[in-house]
Amino acid sequence: MKREIEILLKRAEGFVKDALEDLKRDDYDLAMFHVEQACQLIVKAKLLDLTGYFEKTHSLRKLLGDLSSVLKKEEIEKFVNENWNTLRNLEFAYIASRYLPEEFKRDEVEEALRVYKKLWEILWSS
Repeated sequence: MKREIEILLKRAEGFVKDALEDLKRDDYDLAMFHVEQACQLIVKAKLLDLTGYFEKTHSLRKLLGDLSSVLKKEEIEKFVNENWNTLRNLEFAYIASRYLPEEFKRDEVEEALRVYKKLWEILWSS
């Protein structure tokens, strides 16, 4: 299972690199989608690490809820509460990328990248 976790984390890093390149090109919609994918993968990797399983969902808030039941519950809940709007924007970016003509702004992507970095710290820095 360690190999699967490494693959998910490597993919997350790739999505963040893509998001940063998208940002340079002012492609905010695609950047937001790439940040969302990176967030999903680091949460799923942590769930896999701790429980051997993750639910097949694309909802970051659902995945984080699952995670809060097994890891640093208060810290995860606080993170979700403090970043609710950005997490909702990230979830919406996933849906919009497939079904809706929605646009994001640079500041929303920059905030999403900040949230990703904070989430990485909470999950993988210790």
